[in-house]
Amino acid sequence: MNLRPKLMLAFICLIIIPMIGLGIFSFLNSETLLEKKYSEQTEISLKAVGGNIRYFFRELDQLSDGNLTSSEVQDTLKYSSYTSNDASTLIAINQAEKEMKRILFQHPAVSFVVMYAKDGTMFRSYRNDPTTFKPISFDMLKAHSTYKEVMALGGRPLWIGPYEQRELTGVEPPLFTQMRVVKDIESFNDLGVMITQYKTEEISSMLKAFQNPKADAAETRYLIVNKSGLIMLDSSSEFDGHNINEQTDALPQQTDNYMSSRVKFEGIDSLVSSYQLDRNEWILVSVKPWDSLTNENVRFVQWIGMITVLGLLSAVLFNVFFVNRVAKSIIKVVRKMRLVEQGLLDIRVTAQGKDETVLLANSFNSMVERIGNLLSEVRTEQARKQHAEMMLMQAQIKPHFLFNTLESINALAAQNEGAKIMLMVRRLSNLLRTSMHHSEEIRINQEIEHVRSYLEIQKYRFEELFSYELNVQEEALDYSILKLTLQPLVENSIQHGFDGYEDGQGVITIDVTAQPHSIVIMVRDNGLGMSSSVLTKLANGLNPSSKQPNAVEMGERRGLGLRNVADRLRIHYGPAYGMWICSQEGSGTVIRCVIPKSRGDQL
Repeated sequence: MNLRPKLMLAFICLIIIPMIGLGIFSFLNSETLLEKKYSEQTEISLKAVGGNIRYFFRELDQLSDGNLTSSEVQDTLKYSSYTSNDASTLIAINQAEKEMKRILFQHPAVSFVVMYAKDGTMFRSYRNDPTTFKPISFDMLKAHSTYKEVMALGGRPLWIGPYEQRELTGVEPPLFTQMRVVKDIESFNDLGVMITQYKTEEISSMLKAFQNPKADAAETRYLIVNKSGLIMLDSSSEFDGHNINEQTDALPQQTDNYMSSRVKFEGIDSLVSSYQLDRNEWILVSVKPWDSLTNENVRFVQWIGMITVLGLLSAVLFNVFFVNRVAKSIIKVVRKMRLVEQGLLDIRVTAQGKDETVLLANSFNSMVERIGNLLSEVRTEQARKQHAEMMLMQAQIKPHFLFNTLESINALAAQNEGAKIMLMVRRLSNLLRTSMHHSEEIRINQEIEHVRSYLEIQKYRFEELFSYELNVQEEALDYSILKLTLQPLVENSIQHGFDGYEDGQGVITIDVTAQPHSIVIMVRDNGLGMSSSVLTKLANGLNPSSKQPNAVEMGERRGLGLRNVADRLRIHYGPAYGMWICSQEGSGTVIRCVIPKSRGDQL
């Protein structure tokens, strides 16, 4: 990784992330403290509301206890024997119901009273207020599941909340219903059942009193929920009769005291608290939107955000005006060094200031200047060495080639073949003209004519031992090639590849093709091939660091021409180009030469 990304990564990891993390931690910690604070406040509020509700129901229980022992209730149920529907019976029932009206005015919450005697006679008394209780027959009441619960309590009250047991208590308006057995105060025998319904206005007023204690604060919703999640009373009168599961997935759990948690209510993040009442496992629930709680924490959050932003701004300014300047100086030197690696030694670094970056730039400039001087000396010496090697290789190739050609002409003269001698002399003159060309590079068409002349001379000498084929692309003819490149390659095939072959068996093929950026020459023969040991020696000979034997000692030994051509191509064109040999004993030899596309001095 480069220096600037490293510095940026360190800046982000060591400064940016810790500061952002500190801000997030402070915000979350403040929310936790806020939740704890409002949870404690809500607990106090719920206990206050729950205490008022408990007191309200205890008061109603005490009122009901007094009514059970009153003469109006005892005498009415004890002496009830109204089995007929005549006028006297109706008058008596009406008189008893008038006596019961005293119960209605004992408390303003009482809305409806109905009593069932053991013989099934029903006595009713109610205000002009609307009521929800359905006056069903005593037989139907006894068949209801609630009746068994009332009888099992043995005189203790059974409370039914609004919207519970709708088939018995009705729906509108929502009222609290109390059912209990009436016993004879003398014999404690069951006299009947008394059902009393109470208005919910007083409890609703209690909830609304705590709903919005501050005029500028968001309202807190209070709910009374039974153990199955039915909302019996809503301070906002919105969810009366609905199930709380429709608004939240977290049903308030049964708790002996108090529980508070942060959950979704109506899809809004809210603080939901629950408090256990002492009636039928009813739960008092408060719902406070979390946004309304965090409004008081906005200033604290703003301070945290402002401090975090100022810290980040200071860190960014430090990174831009100090760290970035030092990094730029170092990166500038590194980039210049890369250019020096590519061979551009005239590069210099300019630096301003009085710190260590200026010393670094001056040291770099001195080093590059010294390297340039050393490379100039090396290039001069290398050029001299390459020129000497080139002259030596040319001297090695020319006598070697001339000796073989004159030997062929001598053989024809011995046979007194004048016409053939004339053709061979013409071929030889063409060869010598090319060999003595003043330039080291000639056009490929000249090199092809040179090797064609050589092959024709050798065919005369070896009496049609081999045949050859030249395949040259027209596009490649005008490009230049190092002279005397192909002749040593075909000479190696003739003298060493076809040893022991009969006439016409040897085949030499030369292919010259033009590639996008290079010229590829393939020389193939179907001769004896080379062993792995010979290829190894040739490979070692191709290594410029290996010590080469004296050319005079090598003489006609196999591979002299191949090594010379390979060395010449390497020295003249560079390491990216050269010659490759592929051969196997009994399978012939393939030589591949690659040279750059260049027109040389011919352009």
